[in-house]
Amino acid sequence: MNEIQTFVLEDAGIRGALVRLAETWQQVVAAHEYPPPVRALLGEGVVATLLLASGLKTTPSVALQLQGEGALKLLLIQCTDGQRVRGMAAFRSGGEARPLLDGGRLVVNLDTGKPNGLFQGIVPLTSARLDECLESYFAQSEQLATRLVLRSAEQRVAGLLLQVLPGHDEQVSMAAFETAAACAATVSADELLGLPAEELLPKLFAGQSIRLFTAKPVTHDCRCTPERLAGVVRMLGEEEVKTILAEQGHVELKCEFCNRAFRYDDRQVDAIMRGTPQGSSAVH
Repeated sequence: MNEIQTFVLEDAGIRGALVRLAETWQQVVAAHEYPPPVRALLGEGVVATLLLASGLKTTPSVALQLQGEGALKLLLIQCTDGQRVRGMAAFRSGGEARPLLDGGRLVVNLDTGKPNGLFQGIVPLTSARLDECLESYFAQSEQLATRLVLRSAEQRVAGLLLQVLPGHDEQVSMAAFETAAACAATVSADELLGLPAEELLPKLFAGQSIRLFTAKPVTHDCRCTPERLAGVVRMLGEEEVKTILAEQGHVELKCEFCNRAFRYDDRQVDAIMRGTPQGSSAVH
């Protein structure tokens, strides 16, 4: 199960989304050996980024970034077309005694692909829990009542989002939202990770009229293509590249997402600079 599925609680004026990942999540972390707490937080972040993208009418690029002052140094998840994800984490060694999230900031970048369509929201990390930090983001940046439930297991991750739909009677919608949020909080990890949406949602929101939309597949997409890597080499500039080649005999680039390293010799670098890139030598 690697999918995102949206729904509406029609009588309550609430939209929702479900994300459940198995193989896609395993591909995100396959090349890394993260400590279990970091791995769990990254899983929650991947799910949360997909949930963030689920409410947008276009198919934008969404990036969630946590810049932490605790044991976590950086968490970065990128989602393109609403359903293709990659993610990475960096943490401070020897920080096991410190909370992962202990101050810092949460940054959400949105690119709609349209002119003047770049948006950024920044809020402080006010909790040691990612779901509470994101609920604070929605309250401050978008003024939308939002509830998130995030769950992470060794091989699977899942999440549930509820959000008041704009345009509904505020007093009625907020009362209905609080009731739905309380129901969502009762979901167990096993239920959220494993039950089909057709079974889970009526169980959680009994008596509600639920409109469930078709699930969409979610895939892992690292995007470290030869074209992108060649662009990185060119961005270094000719003088910088010459210095690296003189010192090391090659230019090596490492993708922090998939943990692969790519090495270019002087012949390959020359071809890149002339606009006719040749293949790199993969280093593992």
